[in-house]
Amino acid sequence: MPSISTLILYVAVVLVAFYLNDRNSTNIKLLDSYEHNINITFGPLNLGNDSSCNALDFQLNYKKHADLGIFFSNYASYMSMVSLFKLWTSQRNDKIFFGTLKLNDKTVSAVAKGPGRNCFEMFEQTVNIATDINTIITYGQWTLLPLSGDSHSLEICSKDIKSFQNALLYSFFNSVISDDSDNKSHSLIEAWIAAHVSVELLVLKVLHGYRYVPNIYATCGRVYFVEDCGYTLQYHMSKMNLSNRLLVAKELLTLALELADGTAHQSYSFYLTDLTADNIAIKLNKTSGLLQSLKVIDWSDVIIVVNNHSLKKTDNDNIHVSKHIDCGPGCLSYSKEEICQSRVSDHNIYAVCKEFLSKDGKLLHEITDSDKTMKSPEKEVKNLASLLNNCLWNFDIEKQSEINRLDIAKLIIKSIQLIYDFETSNITNNVL
Repeated sequence: MPSISTLILYVAVVLVAFYLNDRNSTNIKLLDSYEHNINITFGPLNLGNDSSCNALDFQLNYKKHADLGIFFSNYASYMSMVSLFKLWTSQRNDKIFFGTLKLNDKTVSAVAKGPGRNCFEMFEQTVNIATDINTIITYGQWTLLPLSGDSHSLEICSKDIKSFQNALLYSFFNSVISDDSDNKSHSLIEAWIAAHVSVELLVLKVLHGYRYVPNIYATCGRVYFVEDCGYTLQYHMSKMNLSNRLLVAKELLTLALELADGTAHQSYSFYLTDLTADNIAIKLNKTSGLLQSLKVIDWSDVIIVVNNHSLKKTDNDNIHVSKHIDCGPGCLSYSKEEICQSRVSDHNIYAVCKEFLSKDGKLLHEITDSDKTMKSPEKEVKNLASLLNNCLWNFDIEKQSEINRLDIAKLIIKSIQLIYDFETSNITNNVL
C-alpha cells in the first residue's frame, strides 16, 4: 500500500500537470485570438511568409538587456508571445527585444523588431483604406503616401528618367515577396504597407543571404524576428586592439563598395544615410578574439537606386561625389537627388571615412593621430594616413580628379591589409 505522503505527492503532481496544461491551452487560445486580430487589423507584415505565431517560442535574454541598461521588472524569466505582443503594442516608438527563438527545428539567438504603435497610427491617419487600397488593387497605382512626423518611408529611385515611380515600386515589391505566396495580391499590399512603416523589413528580404545583413527567421503579424548579430561596434570600440579595428575598417569599406557596385544585389544599389557605430554589430571569435562577423543591424535609413547596366563603369562623369562638410561625428550630409541621378555614388565610402576613419571617428586613431607611434613600417602608416585624409577632403565636385573615392577605398583596403599582416606577424613572433 502506498503511504499517505506518497498519495499526497501524486495528487499534487497531477494537479500541477493539469494546471500547466490548462495554462498552456489558455495561452494558445489567447495567441490564436491575438494572431487573428493582428492579421485582420490594418498592416500585417508577413510578406507572403507562412509564419504562424503558434509555432514560435520567444524568451527574453535579460542579461543582454541588462548589459545595455534595459530592465524589465514586471516580467518573469519567460515571456510568452502574448505578453511580448502586449508589451510591444504599448510602446509608442519602435522597440527591439533580444532573446532566444525556438523554431520547429532549432533554437537561435534572435531579435524581435517591428514598427511601434505611433508609426502605425500616423499611417492609418494618412491612408484611406477603402479608397487607396481599392485604387491599388483595381488600377495598380503603387504610389507612396506623404506621411507626417519622423516616419521613414521607402526611398527608391532610378537614373533612367523614363522609369515611373509606380513601375519602380511594383518591381521592387515583387523582388521582396515570396515566390510561393498563395495570395500574391495580399503580399503586395503588405509590401506596400511595409514601405510606409517598416522599410527595414523590405531591405532585409531583398538582401536575404548577403553576408552583411541579418537573417530573417520568422514573422508574426507586425513583428519580425531576425538574427542576433552581437553587440554594437560602439560597445566594442574601446575594447578592441588595433588588429581587430583594422579588420573592422576593411570590412566597412568592402561593405560600402559592394552596396554600390552591384555585388550586394544585381538590380539595386543601397546607400546608407545613418551609418553609425550603434548601427553596426560585430561578433568576435571566442578562441582567437579576432573579428568573426560584421553586419548592419539598422536598414531603416537607406536610399535604393535601380542599377542602370547600360552606363559604362569606366565613366567618371557618372560618379556622384559627396561634398564634405566638417560638422563633427554623427552629422552626415547627402543629396538624394544627386545620388539618384548618378550611375554610382561614393556616398557609402564617404560615410565610412567620415564616421569611422577620420580623427573624429577614432577607429584607427593610432594612424589618424600624428603624435601616435606604431611598430608598423612608418612609410606604410604615412601612406594610409594620407589615403584616409584624401578620402575625406581632397575631392572637388565641380572638377573631378582622375582618381575617385571608390578607387581610394580600394587603395585603403590594400594598405590596411599590409599593416594588419605586419601587426599580426609581429604579435606571433613575440609569442614565439
